[in-house]
Amino acid sequence: MIFRYSAIFLLGLLTVTSLASTSVTVEELTNAIGAPKCMQKCMNSFIVNLYDALTNSSINHATKVMCKEYDKFVECTTKDRYVCPYEVVYNFAFEGISSFCSEKETPNSACLDEKLSVVAKTCDGRCHVLDQIDDMFQRRTMKIMAKHSGNPQIFIENLTEFCQSLSCFIPCFKRNLERGCGKDGHHFLVHAVKPFYSLVREMKKKPAMKPMLEKRVPKTCHFLFNKVVLDYYTTY
Repeated sequence: MIFRYSAIFLLGLLTVTSLASTSVTVEELTNAIGAPKCMQKCMNSFIVNLYDALTNSSINHATKVMCKEYDKFVECTTKDRYVCPYEVVYNFAFEGISSFCSEKETPNSACLDEKLSVVAKTCDGRCHVLDQIDDMFQRRTMKIMAKHSGNPQIFIENLTEFCQSLSCFIPCFKRNLERGCGKDGHHFLVHAVKPFYSLVREMKKKPAMKPMLEKRVPKTCHFLFNKVVLDYYTTY
């Protein structure tokens, strides 16, 4: 369950950082993964507001808006925690944003403001992540799940090509963002992969979890819970 909500975070993040539009709406995405309606109440509006903040503002301003919207999201989920008890999922999926917003000072983002979307578009041009999102939601089963309510396992089974593109995108994004923005670029990446480090820690505490994930999750996605690979992404 944790993996699929981390996948939501990355799908949203890559769409935002590429400043590109896919044919997939937030509601379709959260429907497809089988997110309960009570969860969508808080999560959908947060993702939409996050997208608006990062595409309509400079990154420096957007980080303030992002953290303000995250506070609203936390307040919303706290109010509903007894009827919609998914705090563990939220903590995993949005850990990167939470850790970023909990810092006393956001990093100097002038370079990110200039380079982030350019780097993302360049790497997506090579790796076709956004095309894979669109292609995935053109499949008949995914269309039905996006319209109504999905099955988490079926959603995961459809991530093969997406993860293959993602395994191309992230190293490209790392190289180019660090080359262009140095430590600011690295800092951004560290926060982006935090949900997957949490997954690795959870697997270490629960050894039976790893073989289950390896069996149910497409092999092309396994790098997302491989600590050696994650360490490479976060080494400057």
